[in-house]
Amino acid sequence: LLGEEDESFIGSGSGVSLSASWGGHGQNDIPLDCSSGPGALTAVMANAAPAARENGRRRNPRVYEVWPQFGGRNRICCCGLCVTGPRIDFWYNCCAWSFILGPSGAYFYFCSEYLWNSVSPWMPILTGTVLLSTIIFLLLTSCTDPGIIPRYDLQMLVAGLDDEVAVAIGAPIRPVVNLDTSLPDCDVPQDLQMLGWRWCQSCKVVRPPRAHHCRDCDCCVLTFDHHCPFVNNCVGQRNYGFFSMFLLSTGCLGFAVATGLGLWISHRSGGEELNSTVMYVLLAVIGAPTAILLLGVLALSIFHLFLACRGRTTKELLTGKVNLGGRTLFTLRGSSLIHPRKRVSVPMQV
Repeated sequence: LLGEEDESFIGSGSGVSLSASWGGHGQNDIPLDCSSGPGALTAVMANAAPAARENGRRRNPRVYEVWPQFGGRNRICCCGLCVTGPRIDFWYNCCAWSFILGPSGAYFYFCSEYLWNSVSPWMPILTGTVLLSTIIFLLLTSCTDPGIIPRYDLQMLVAGLDDEVAVAIGAPIRPVVNLDTSLPDCDVPQDLQMLGWRWCQSCKVVRPPRAHHCRDCDCCVLTFDHHCPFVNNCVGQRNYGFFSMFLLSTGCLGFAVATGLGLWISHRSGGEELNSTVMYVLLAVIGAPTAILLLGVLALSIFHLFLACRGRTTKELLTGKVNLGGRTLFTLRGSSLIHPRKRVSVPMQV
């Protein structure tokens, strides 16, 4: 049997059959029936890149390397440092970046010199600071694990991950493997269902109250609020605070750009230095996107402020299903449960 972390290796030319123990439940070793097929891990390990080699043997791959086979549709980039959403959100995300960077760039190109010299240097300085904070919080929202509950297959591939997940979500029950189908299953009692506990047929995990399965990312997320294609990620327990700060900073940015643009146009129009054609072009390039951005963010900010005061998530408000309310802001984020940099370390027979 192979060990864990960096001490576990796979023979370069040996066949591999997978087996896993559901620790602490008195079960013997059982075949690991992965959704990608029993030979999937062998193929992943054979092609994992970059492959660290030592004495002619290959180390077990890290979680981010096997994620496409055993995780959801989320993408783990930068060697496990960035957890973002599926590729289907690409154009929505590009739209969000365009509405932020386009008007801001035009503001600094056309208006900043006049504002610096004739109004106050603090206007472009503060606008630049707010723009920077908007970019930072957008990246944090987009690239942070929102609170993904690892699938059963992935929990079996990483030593001790099943126990860690059970403790983190406070699971009162755990799945057991059906010996007839070799698949995990769990019959959640009615009293636990009334409290919001559910069994996810897709992820094969026991889902705690307020967690939901995202159809876009194909994974369960703790304290799931909604999937936002514009930030290319789910908004959940671990990035809801970043998302709220992104809304706040984006609203301030829109207000700053609109104010600066208004002062600049007023100055140019009064001095008859700006013809009507140029003014209409600037209003179309800067004014219209800024107005749309400001109105949209203002509406979202008010909506999420209402949710925070009510102790509800977007999912709960829209569906009307509330099993367990509570704060969504100013709560503990908790640690990520997917551990992208950890190495796969299941008992394997070589």
